[in-house]
Amino acid sequence: MWPSAFRTVRFGVETLASPNAVRPRHQHGAGYATVVLSGSFVESSFAGRSIAGPGEVLLHAALDCHANWSLGRGRIQILRLPWDEPLEGHFRVHDPDRLARLSERDPRAAAAELAAALTAGVSARQSHWTHTLAAELASGDPLALRPWGEARGLRAEEVSRGFQRHFGVSPKRFRLEARTRRAWNAVLCSDQPLTRIAQDHEFADLAHMSRSIRDFTGHAPSRWRAATGAAVAVQIRSS
Repeated sequence: MWPSAFRTVRFGVETLASPNAVRPRHQHGAGYATVVLSGSFVESSFAGRSIAGPGEVLLHAALDCHANWSLGRGRIQILRLPWDEPLEGHFRVHDPDRLARLSERDPRAAAAELAAALTAGVSARQSHWTHTLAAELASGDPLALRPWGEARGLRAEEVSRGFQRHFGVSPKRFRLEARTRRAWNAVLCSDQPLTRIAQDHEFADLAHMSRSIRDFTGHAPSRWRAATGAAVAVQIRSS
């Protein structure tokens, strides 16, 4: 059901050929995990800004948007695995090479082993102000950029430009997309009326939420809910 504009992921090991390459902000439909085997790069996503090196893992839940750029001139080799869980963010794993070997036979088995082996991975290297701002924007709590920046010695225009440079989108757009993504999850994972979901996620009305979800996902919330119900019905008939 994912629109063709969303990037797809090929599971397995991949070597990224271009040092110092920048991959502009892009969107994935399905979730996936990135395990870094060699090299290092920066990623800015709904989970914040992370610097990932060998043995570190970046988890992307469904409908993530992120930008990437490499650090240094060494090659970057990564392992991509399926990831169907809502957990996302920056983690570590003790033996990434074992996961790479296992993925050659069974990517799903490698993903299950990854889930069991994850440890916290965020370090002081990630304590950039844009990471903090992204977390606050994604939380859904009210936030005024001018006083937020002034408390950190930043002018409002510095906050907007700096965030746009690191995340590829304005703080205002990032906050709207994060809110839309939460609402989309509620459409799929709850049986609440759509009007109640719109209210709970602070949209002006159902039409506002529907436009936002359609623009962000490619489909209106009513279609997502119908597709979810059809999938459940198929599972029931098959059991």
